[in-house]
Amino acid sequence: MAADTVTPAILQYIDRHAYPESEDVASADLGTNALSSLLQAIHNAQTEVEQEVKALSKNTAPDIDTWISRAKDLQADILRSRETARQIVLEHETGRDLRAQCEEAGRKVKLLEKEVAFEESLAATLEHIAHANRLLDAAQEHAVRGDVDATLRELEDADGSIAALEGLKDTRACGLLQARAKQLRESMVETVTDHWNGFVQVDHEERTIVIAKKLRHQFEDTAAPDYGIELPVKGAQGLGILEGLVHKLSRDIERTVLRPRLTVDDEGEVAKIEVSGDQLSCRQRHVDTTHATLFTDLHHIIDFFASHLPSEVGIMLSESLVPALSLRLEEHWLEPAIPLSIQEMPAFQDVLTHVSHLADLIERHRWHGTKQLRVWVQNAPRTWLTKRREAVLGDVRNLVFAGLRETKVVERVETRMVSKDDHQALQGGGDGEEGDDEWATAWDEPEEAKSAVAAAKPVEDTVPLDDDEASAWDTDDLDDKQSTGASGDADEADAWGWGDDAQTSSSPTATKKTQQPPAALKASAAHNVGDRAGQPSKEREMTLRETFTVTAVPNGVLDIVQHIISDAQTLAGPSYSSSPIAPAATGLYSIPTLALAIYRATAPTACTNSLPTGNMLIYNDAGHLASKLREWQAAQPPASRLRLDNDVKALETFAKRAYGTEMESQRTILRDLLDGAQGFASVTQPPYKQGCEDAVQQTVDQLREVQKQWKGILSDGALSQSLGSLLGSVTGKMITDIEDLGDIGEADSHQLRHLMDIVSGTKDMFVRDEKADGVEEAPDMTFIYCPKWLKFQYLGEILESSLADIKYLWNEGELSLEFDGEEVVELIEGLFADSDIRRRAIQEIRRSGR
Repeated sequence: MAADTVTPAILQYIDRHAYPESEDVASADLGTNALSSLLQAIHNAQTEVEQEVKALSKNTAPDIDTWISRAKDLQADILRSRETARQIVLEHETGRDLRAQCEEAGRKVKLLEKEVAFEESLAATLEHIAHANRLLDAAQEHAVRGDVDATLRELEDADGSIAALEGLKDTRACGLLQARAKQLRESMVETVTDHWNGFVQVDHEERTIVIAKKLRHQFEDTAAPDYGIELPVKGAQGLGILEGLVHKLSRDIERTVLRPRLTVDDEGEVAKIEVSGDQLSCRQRHVDTTHATLFTDLHHIIDFFASHLPSEVGIMLSESLVPALSLRLEEHWLEPAIPLSIQEMPAFQDVLTHVSHLADLIERHRWHGTKQLRVWVQNAPRTWLTKRREAVLGDVRNLVFAGLRETKVVERVETRMVSKDDHQALQGGGDGEEGDDEWATAWDEPEEAKSAVAAAKPVEDTVPLDDDEASAWDTDDLDDKQSTGASGDADEADAWGWGDDAQTSSSPTATKKTQQPPAALKASAAHNVGDRAGQPSKEREMTLRETFTVTAVPNGVLDIVQHIISDAQTLAGPSYSSSPIAPAATGLYSIPTLALAIYRATAPTACTNSLPTGNMLIYNDAGHLASKLREWQAAQPPASRLRLDNDVKALETFAKRAYGTEMESQRTILRDLLDGAQGFASVTQPPYKQGCEDAVQQTVDQLREVQKQWKGILSDGALSQSLGSLLGSVTGKMITDIEDLGDIGEADSHQLRHLMDIVSGTKDMFVRDEKADGVEEAPDMTFIYCPKWLKFQYLGEILESSLADIKYLWNEGELSLEFDGEEVVELIEGLFADSDIRRRAIQEIRRSGR
C-alpha cells in the first residue's frame, strides 16, 4: 500500500519536480522492500519514455536528416575557418619576423645617421677649435708685435669662440685653449700694466709723480712709433683692470702727495708742491701753513692730474681721490680752522671761500666727490655752533672742578621800606620818643645796623615754603598759633627778616604780664620786643646787607654766558649780515641753557666729593648766580632774544635742593645720635644714664661742628636759620620722647632737665657778636630761629615745677600758647602721683578751654 502510494509521487517529482500534496504520502515510510518496487517502476517509466521518443523520431526523421546535413556543412565550414585561422596565424608570424627585420634595419640606419652626424659635428668642432686656436695665434702674433688693439680684439673673439664650445668645457682640447687664452690674457695684463707704469711713474721715496704724454714704441716696424697714455688705458679697459690701476694711483697720490702736504710735522713744516712739466713733486718742505697756500697747492694738484690723464681716467680717479682728500682736509685743516672767538670769523670766512672755490674747480673738470665739501660749507654754521657748544660745556665743566679752590666773600644789598617800629626792633631799641633821633641817625650810617639786620634776617635765598621744600625748612614743625594774624606777604617778609617785630610781638613772651614766670624761663625771653600796636607807624627806606662765601664758579659761568650772548649779538649785527655763519646767531642763545645745565649736573659731584660744605657752597653759588643772571637779563634791551627766566628758576630750585639735601643729611645724623638715648627711658639707671648723656652731648657737639663748618660760608641770617632748623629737629624729638615716657619720677625729672639744659646751652650760637645801640647785653635770638624753642624751655620748667607753678603758667603765663590742655594733663599725670590735688588741677586745666 505504501509503495503504491509513494511510487507515483516519486515519479511525479522526477518528471515534474512536484512535491506530494498529501501529508500521508509525504510522511510515508519508505522501507527496503519498497525500494525494489520503486526501482522497477522507474525502469518501466524509462522504457515508456524511450518508446515514446522512438515513435516521435520516426515522424521527424526528414527534419533530422536536414539537420544532420546542415551540421556536416557547418562542420566543414568550421574546418575551413580553422585552416584559415592557421593561415592567418602563420602569416602573422611571418609579418612579425619581417617587422623585426625592418626595425633592425631602422636601427642600423639611425646608427649610421648618428655616426654621420657625429662625424660632421666632430669636423665642425675640430674646425671650431682650429678657428679658436687660429684666433689665439693671431692674438699672440699681434701681442708680439705690440699691437694692443688688435691683440685685445683677437683675444676677445677667441674668448667668444672658446665660450661657444658648450659641452666640451671638460675636454682636454678646450682646457688647453682656455689655459692658452688665460696665459695670453695674463701676458697682456702684464704688458698693459708695464705700459701704464711707463706713463705713470710714482716714486714714494722721492715723493714725485711723473705722467708722460708720449712714449716711443719698442718695435721698429710699427707704423706708429710714438703712442700716448690712451693706448694702455684702452687696453686696461678691455682687460678690466683699469679700475684697479686707478685705485692704486689714488692710493699712491694720497701717500706720496696728499699726506705729506696735508700733515704738519713736529717742526711745523709741510711739503711744498712743485709742478714742472710732466712731474709733480713735494720733496721740499717749508713753514708756510696758511690756508691760502694750502688751497693753491690743491688747485695745482688737481689741475695736474686733470690735464695729464684722460677724462675718463680723471673721473674714475676722482671717485676715490676727492673723498680721501676731503676727509683728510676736513680732519687736519678745516676742523682746526673753526674759531671759538668771533674776532677770528673773517679768517674762517676766507677758509669757506677757499673750500667753495676748490669744489668749483673739481666740478669744472667734471670730477666727482664734491658733495662732502659742499655739505661742509653749508653746515659751517652748525659745525661752528657745535664746536662752540662743546668748548663752552668743557669750559664750564673745568671751571666747576677748578673754581672750588678759589673762594671769596660777596655782599648782597637789598633796600625796602620799613616802619620806625620795625627799625627799632631790628636795632634792639626800646620804646619812647627818643627813638626818633636813633631813627634818623641810622640812615646816616646804615652800616651800624648791618650786624643786627643780618642776624635778624634768615638768608639771601630763603627757600619759599612750598610743598617740595617744606621739610627742608621744618615748616611742619611750626606752631599754627605763631602764624595767626600774619599778613599775606608774611613769607616773603620772613625771608629777609622783615616783620620780625610782628613775629616777636605775637610770641608768648611779648604779652604784658602781671606776674612773672620762673626765672629761667624769664631769662630766655628777656630781649623780646614789646607790643607797639597802638603807636603810629612811620616808614623809611632801609638797606639790608649780608655777606656770604661763594666760589669762583658763579662769576666764571656768568662771564662765559655773557661772552656767548655778546657773540650772538655781534653775529646778528649788520657787519655779519652777509656772513655764512650769521645763521648761527640764533643758536648761540640756546648755549647758556646748556652751560647752566652742565653746571647743575657736575656741581654736586665736584663739591660734595671734595668739600664737607659742598652743598652749602652750591646753595650760595647757585643763588648768587641766579641773582646775577636775573639782574643782567633785566638790564638787556627789550628787543633782546635772551630768555633766562626758566634757567634762573632752575638754578633757584637747584640751590633749594642742595640746601634741602644738606639739611636732611644733618637732621639724619642728629636723629641717629639722639637715638642713642633710647627714648630717655631709664634715664637715671646705669648704664643707660651715661648713654643718654653721651647721646645728648654728641648731638650738641655735632651741632657746634656744623656751626663751625658753615660759619663764614653762609650769611649770618642763613646760618642762624639753618642751625635753628637743626636745633628745632633736636628739641622736637626730645619733646616727643619725653612726652611719650609716661610715669616720670623725681630723679628722672632732674636728670631730664639736666639733659635739656645741655641742649639749651646751644643758644649761644644765636647770640649776635655785636651789641646794638642802647643794649647792654646782646639779645638771645634763639626763639626766633628755632621752632618750639619756647616749648622746649617750658617743658624743662614743667619737669621741676610744682602743681601750683604749672597752674600759674597755664592760667597766668604763656604755657597755653605752647602746649594744649591734654599735653599738660599727660605731663601732670606722669610727674605727680594720683591725688585730689592732681585731680582738681587736671579738671581746672580742662575746664579752662585754653
